Amino acid sequence: MPQTQRSNNIRPINLSNDDLSAEKKFKLRVRQVHRRRTSILMLIFGGISLAFGGQLYQAHQIKAQTQTQLVQQQQKLHNARSRSNDLHAQVRQLHDPEYLDNLIRYRFNYSRDGEIIYNIPSEANKNLNF
Repeated sequence: MPQTQRSNNIRPINLSNDDLSAEKKFKLRVRQVHRRRTSILMLIFGGISLAFGGQLYQAHQIKAQTQTQLVQQQQKLHNARSRSNDLHAQVRQLHDPEYLDNLIRYRFNYSRDGEIIYNIPSEANKNLNF
């Protein structure tokens, strides 16, 4: 049986440039240029992406900070309106002569002619059962 000779497809890795034909050199050069261009474009795209990502993160942080300040200011506004309503109610009550009479009597221990005011200690108030 005659032996057929097989073609050897294995090539050495470290070929010198002299061994390559001009067409292969051209293809290798084109491939290197494309790799370099692709690398440069990827670096540029990565830089732009990082810049826009940083801007997006900064905008998100500013929005969160503004939201926090808004909630705090709304709480202050609510407290101020509540205090204002309380003060307006107090002013309306102070224009009422009956309320004003009671306020002066209890807060400043003012008495009418012929009245006697007795001060009962607070401990005694707890023991009294009415």
